[in-house]
Amino acid sequence: MKDFTIREFQTNLPWTIKYSEDFRKNAMTHKDFAHALTHVGKAAGKLHELVDKMDHDRQYAVDTGKMKDFHKYIADLVVCALRMSNTFPGGVVDLQREVTMRIEMKNGITI
Repeated sequence: MKDFTIREFQTNLPWTIKYSEDFRKNAMTHKDFAHALTHVGKAAGKLHELVDKMDHDRQYAVDTGKMKDFHKYIADLVVCALRMSNTFPGGVVDLQREVTMRIEMKNGITI
């Protein structure tokens, strides 16, 4: 498997997911961005569920079989960020540039 940069993922992001006819007919210009944001909320909710389970059951974190069920939600956050960057209202966002700038700003470093 080849390693890709964020920019390569964003530029080559396949989007073959089918949406309903009603969704496609919706004239809202930011519908694709909003839909990706909805999925961010869903993935975050699943990760909140994990944290809550770990808060109530100390052994939950030790059971790696259960933990692996949640890995996909972290990946979903990245995929949704790519999709949101490609469908951002007003134009495409260079996600790699923005991530780099954000890391540098938050950590007071230059990469």
